[in-house]
Amino acid sequence: MPAELTARAVALFAVVVGGQIGGSILLAYTAGFTRPGWSVLCALVYAMSLYSLAVLLKEGAPLSLMMPLLAAVVPLGSMLLALTLLGEPASLLRVGLLVLACVVIGIASSV
Repeated sequence: MPAELTARAVALFAVVVGGQIGGSILLAYTAGFTRPGWSVLCALVYAMSLYSLAVLLKEGAPLSLMMPLLAAVVPLGSMLLALTLLGEPASLLRVGLLVLACVVIGIASSV
Protein backbone atom coordinates (compact mmCIF):
# COMPACT_ATOMS: atom_id res chain seq x y z
CA MET A 1 0.00 0.00 0.00
CA PRO A 2 1.57 3.34 -1.07
CA ALA A 3 2.27 5.94 1.56
CA GLU A 4 -0.07 8.87 1.87
CA LEU A 5 1.18 12.19 0.59
CA THR A 6 1.89 13.67 3.99
CA ALA A 7 3.93 16.71 4.94
CA ARG A 8 6.56 14.29 6.26
CA ALA A 9 6.74 12.45 2.93
CA VAL A 10 7.07 15.74 1.03
CA ALA A 11 9.80 16.90 3.43
CA LEU A 12 11.69 13.61 3.08
CA PHE A 13 11.44 13.80 -0.70
CA ALA A 14 12.78 17.38 -0.58
CA VAL A 15 15.72 16.16 1.52
CA VAL A 16 16.38 13.36 -0.98
CA VAL A 17 16.33 15.76 -3.94
CA GLY A 18 18.28 18.46 -2.13
CA GLY A 19 20.87 15.95 -1.00
CA GLN A 20 21.33 14.48 -4.46
CA ILE A 21 21.66 17.91 -6.06
CA GLY A 22 23.80 19.27 -3.24
CA GLY A 23 26.07 16.24 -3.29
CA SER A 24 26.49 16.57 -7.04
CA ILE A 25 27.48 20.23 -6.73
CA LEU A 26 29.83 19.45 -3.83
CA LEU A 27 31.62 16.87 -5.99
CA ALA A 28 33.13 19.77 -7.95
CA TYR A 29 34.62 21.16 -4.73
CA THR A 30 36.14 17.85 -3.59
CA ALA A 31 38.73 17.95 -6.42
CA GLY A 32 38.41 14.22 -6.91
CA PHE A 33 38.11 13.62 -3.15
CA THR A 34 41.55 15.16 -2.55
CA ARG A 35 40.17 17.98 -0.35
CA PRO A 36 39.18 16.32 2.94
CA GLY A 37 36.73 18.92 4.26
CA TRP A 38 34.69 19.12 1.07
CA SER A 39 34.92 15.35 0.61
CA VAL A 40 33.51 14.60 4.07
CA LEU A 41 30.74 17.16 3.58
CA CYS A 42 29.87 15.67 0.18
CA ALA A 43 29.73 12.14 1.63
CA LEU A 44 27.55 13.30 4.53
CA VAL A 45 25.11 15.06 2.20
CA TYR A 46 24.79 11.97 0.01
CA ALA A 47 24.39 9.75 3.09
CA MET A 48 21.61 11.99 4.44
CA SER A 49 19.87 11.84 1.08
CA LEU A 50 20.08 8.05 0.80
CA TYR A 51 18.92 7.62 4.39
CA SER A 52 15.88 9.81 3.67
CA LEU A 53 15.11 7.76 0.55
CA ALA A 54 15.34 4.56 2.58
CA VAL A 55 12.92 5.98 5.16
CA LEU A 56 10.50 7.00 2.39
CA LEU A 57 10.60 3.51 0.91
CA LYS A 58 10.18 1.89 4.34
CA GLU A 59 7.10 4.04 4.93
CA GLY A 60 5.54 2.75 1.74
CA ALA A 61 6.58 5.11 -1.04
CA PRO A 62 6.73 3.06 -4.25
CA LEU A 63 10.24 2.68 -5.67
CA SER A 64 8.71 2.61 -9.15
CA LEU A 65 7.53 6.19 -8.56
CA MET A 66 10.51 7.52 -6.58
CA MET A 67 13.20 6.63 -9.09
CA PRO A 68 11.56 8.22 -12.16
CA LEU A 69 10.76 11.34 -10.14
CA LEU A 70 14.37 11.58 -8.99
CA ALA A 71 15.59 10.86 -12.51
CA ALA A 72 13.64 13.88 -13.73
CA VAL A 73 14.07 16.38 -10.90
CA VAL A 74 17.72 15.84 -9.90
CA PRO A 75 19.32 16.47 -13.34
CA LEU A 76 17.27 19.63 -13.87
CA GLY A 77 18.13 20.97 -10.42
CA SER A 78 21.78 20.04 -10.82
CA MET A 79 21.98 21.75 -14.18
CA LEU A 80 20.35 24.90 -12.81
CA LEU A 81 22.81 25.09 -9.92
CA ALA A 82 25.79 24.23 -12.13
CA LEU A 83 24.84 27.11 -14.41
CA THR A 84 24.36 29.59 -11.57
CA LEU A 85 26.91 28.51 -8.93
CA LEU A 86 29.67 26.95 -11.02
CA GLY A 87 29.28 29.17 -14.08
CA GLU A 88 29.03 26.24 -16.49
CA PRO A 89 27.86 27.07 -20.01
CA ALA A 90 24.71 25.56 -21.48
CA SER A 91 23.18 25.99 -24.91
CA LEU A 92 19.45 26.25 -25.40
CA LEU A 93 19.59 22.90 -27.23
CA ARG A 94 21.26 21.22 -24.24
CA VAL A 95 18.72 22.65 -21.80
CA GLY A 96 15.81 21.85 -24.10
CA LEU A 97 16.90 18.24 -24.64
CA LEU A 98 17.33 17.69 -20.90
CA VAL A 99 13.88 19.13 -20.19
CA LEU A 100 12.39 16.96 -22.96
CA ALA A 101 14.11 13.86 -21.54
CA CYS A 102 12.70 14.61 -18.10
CA VAL A 103 9.20 15.05 -19.53
CA VAL A 104 9.50 11.70 -21.30
CA ILE A 105 10.65 10.07 -18.04
CA GLY A 106 7.66 11.59 -16.27
CA ILE A 107 5.25 10.31 -18.92
CA ALA A 108 6.85 6.86 -18.93
CA SER A 109 6.52 6.58 -15.15
CA SER A 110 2.80 7.26 -15.31
CA VAL A 111 1.86 4.55 -17.82
